[in-house]
Amino acid sequence: MRTKSNNFVVLFLILNSCLFLAAQENSLVQPYFISSRTDGQHLSLSNDWQLTHTEEPITNTSDLDTKEYLKVKRPTSVQMAYFKAGELPDPYEHLNSEKYLWIEKQVWYYRKSFSPNKDQEEKYAFLTFQGLDYFSKIWLNGKLLGEHRGMFGGPSIEVSEYLDYGEPNELVVEVKSGNYGQWDTFDWRNPGKIVKPRTVARGSSHKPFFAVGMWKGARLDFVPKEHLERPYLVTTKVNEREAFLHLSVEVFTESHSLTRELHLWENEQIGNYGKIEKAPKTQPYGKDLKIELEFWQNNEVAYKETFDVTVVNGRTWLEKDLSLPNPKLWWPNGLGEQNLYTVKTSLFVEGRKVDEIDFEYGIRTAHYKPSPAPRVFDRWKDWQFVVNNEPFFVKGVNWMPADVLLDLPRENYDWLLSAARDAGIQLIRIWGGGILEIDDFYELCAKYGIMVWQDFPKNNNNTPDWPQDVWEAQVVHNIVRLRNQTALAVWCGGNEFNPYTKGNATTMNILERSLDDFDPSRKWLRTSPDFGSTHLYPDFDPTWYKKKLSIIPYVAETGIHSIPEAKSLYEVVDKNEFQNLGGMYDDGFADTHPEFVQHFMEYSPSRVPRMLSRASHIDNMANPSLESISEATQIGAGEFYQIFSEGMQSNYPVTTGLMPWVFKRPWPTVAAIHLLDGFGQPSAPYYFLKRTYEPIHVALQPERLLWKAGEGFPMRLSVINATKLMGTYKVSATILDSSFQSLYNETMDVEVSPGPSVSPYQMESFNIPKDFTSQYFFVLLEMKDGDDKLVSRSVYWPRTIPQMEDSEYYENYTSEPMDWPTLDQGPWLKPIVSKTTTNLALTVLESGKTDGAISSVKIKIENTGKHAAFMTQVNVKGGKRLFRASDNFFWMEPGEEKVLDIHIKWREEAPTRAALTVGAWNAKTKTKRF
Repeated sequence: MRTKSNNFVVLFLILNSCLFLAAQENSLVQPYFISSRTDGQHLSLSNDWQLTHTEEPITNTSDLDTKEYLKVKRPTSVQMAYFKAGELPDPYEHLNSEKYLWIEKQVWYYRKSFSPNKDQEEKYAFLTFQGLDYFSKIWLNGKLLGEHRGMFGGPSIEVSEYLDYGEPNELVVEVKSGNYGQWDTFDWRNPGKIVKPRTVARGSSHKPFFAVGMWKGARLDFVPKEHLERPYLVTTKVNEREAFLHLSVEVFTESHSLTRELHLWENEQIGNYGKIEKAPKTQPYGKDLKIELEFWQNNEVAYKETFDVTVVNGRTWLEKDLSLPNPKLWWPNGLGEQNLYTVKTSLFVEGRKVDEIDFEYGIRTAHYKPSPAPRVFDRWKDWQFVVNNEPFFVKGVNWMPADVLLDLPRENYDWLLSAARDAGIQLIRIWGGGILEIDDFYELCAKYGIMVWQDFPKNNNNTPDWPQDVWEAQVVHNIVRLRNQTALAVWCGGNEFNPYTKGNATTMNILERSLDDFDPSRKWLRTSPDFGSTHLYPDFDPTWYKKKLSIIPYVAETGIHSIPEAKSLYEVVDKNEFQNLGGMYDDGFADTHPEFVQHFMEYSPSRVPRMLSRASHIDNMANPSLESISEATQIGAGEFYQIFSEGMQSNYPVTTGLMPWVFKRPWPTVAAIHLLDGFGQPSAPYYFLKRTYEPIHVALQPERLLWKAGEGFPMRLSVINATKLMGTYKVSATILDSSFQSLYNETMDVEVSPGPSVSPYQMESFNIPKDFTSQYFFVLLEMKDGDDKLVSRSVYWPRTIPQMEDSEYYENYTSEPMDWPTLDQGPWLKPIVSKTTTNLALTVLESGKTDGAISSVKIKIENTGKHAAFMTQVNVKGGKRLFRASDNFFWMEPGEEKVLDIHIKWREEAPTRAALTVGAWNAKTKTKRF
């Protein structure tokens, strides 16, 4: 019995091993990124697929012949494909997301026919998918090529033997959701073996959605037997006359990437050549090979060099140092021009060009040096960004995916990233709960001068069960895909997880070793926050930022909630639910407001009161309308953003950068921390932050925002200069009461040092009148140049409130941070300001459609009244629109004229007659058609 039992065990193990090996042989998971070609070497397969589904996976593509198909014009999720085709209602409106839940439980099939040219027949043919979410299988002409896992690139397959050249070929792709088979149990915090970030995996704030499908494109690249792969260009040093670069590129002869392994997964000695046949080949390849490198700009060759290449048969690297005379450098937004070259790497065999790989490249260096902040932790990074030898304070922002269901057309990215450019943003952090973005994102960041801090898709979790081969394949594929991107400046392991736990050790080791091997040129952070940076979401007076974070070198996340404009919210939530909004954190509110709560990001009692307490300083929040609570929360948040941004910028060079949360929400929400809402419409905090990010900025450094009557109000201010301009400027400070009567006027000449610099100044203190109780007063700072041109203006509204008359409250508030007080009985800023009226005039100077769905309008606003106009606001009426103005929610002096540029993106066909409006809290709205 013992012998039979042992034989059975051995047979069982052998059979299992065979099955395992067969499964492994069929796996298409591998780390090598195949470079995209151009012109005749490239066939795009991204658009015009047919889509269908089954209850169970098929075994043969003929099983699909009788199915009905949906047409999919471009890459997107299955959910958005159904919406775009008109088969299901908008998933972001009302509770429509529930009508999409069945999609996760289906097996999805994409089908496409294509015909490769006959002249490609003697070449390798690499079929590459750029994003299949999540489990996939590939059939070509009925042949099952294999299976793949992972949403961020791959598989890539050499398919030349399966193609019919000059004839139609059929490609079929099976896709299953990452939660397939565990629809009710999948938890993004404990994802098991699924490498997928929370935003697209029903994570908190996005619970209605679990994306699935072919969300990125596909391509065929035809490559000769001698070819190039994965060129890697690094700028090592620049000066005014010369740029020094290093080029690394792989040269293949009669071989290709997909026949190779990055490393063994078994515990064997690497590089053991005891069996000499395993040693690298030394026989030179018998043909004459040359590589030509060209830098093109404005349709002209700016630089050209040809290298002789000595290779051995198989794979050899060319490593070359280059010197480029008179380079045109790429600079971050606001620091210089965004010069870009087209780099062409070409392989010549026996004098004939056989292969070419092109990519866009900006010549720039990026390195980092210590902040003067004292080191207080074991792990401490250099946080001072230095680009092209120039240090600067980084004006950044955090980024969530532009769309939670991965509908990501280039024109939407262009709208968002041009808005970031206009706001003075220099760096975007792609948050670890989001995605590794598509190429369009990085290309547009380079165009607009926006550096990228790229988190890997890991967020607030331990991942001991992540399959190492899948994770490594996704990591290496994307490092190589992105390492030539000009905008990419920082790699980070992810968001708010502990990289030092045992559960994350393998995940982090794969990341660190892969970056060390494939892109050691960039800054690397294991997680954020760490190494001296911080994330914080306080509920205190924002003047505490500078006081309490005075030695923190980098603020990587911070912000506060607000509600977007009412116009967009009426599209997605039943209007009957916009009742009792002042009680939105009361028991039972969620039961009577299901649509409202589903669209509320992180709905919890710890979040809501903070937003409403700030709004209660602006207007009465006892039972506000949607319009009132939207405006009040936005202005409260705007004040908060302004104060902490100015505080941290004025702490330079100790604090070297700031990245508020968050640029845009991935879908339309009723309340969330945001600068742009889920549609892409800027809210008030966008403009408040934008003004603080201007090139030269005058800022008050208030001791606090809340006061009591009779106190002395110190007039400390700073001039924050991010430019190389210098010289004498005139700064004026005016303090007015809430009816715009002047209480204080001071003027001084200031000497501004070339940037990056912070120049502190102090004026005579203002004595708050003793009878000035429950009052707001305005502090108006203006900075003008020698030609009396306004360079910068900043406005503040400190207040005296009843609580500050209580000695215990006063002591607590002034000594340590405490929760922001709610003003149930006032004073409320808007009703007070509206009592003193002025008048505005509006003129349309120019209007027209500039590009597709984009309109541009130039207007002039004039304050023709006797008092300042407070919270002057521009709006666009008519049709579903997004718009941004060169300024909004601003102050206008009596007699002042202001010219604004307005860009409008129509979300549907533009109306024949749209209208512009301008009004203020103390001025009637004026309307002009255009």
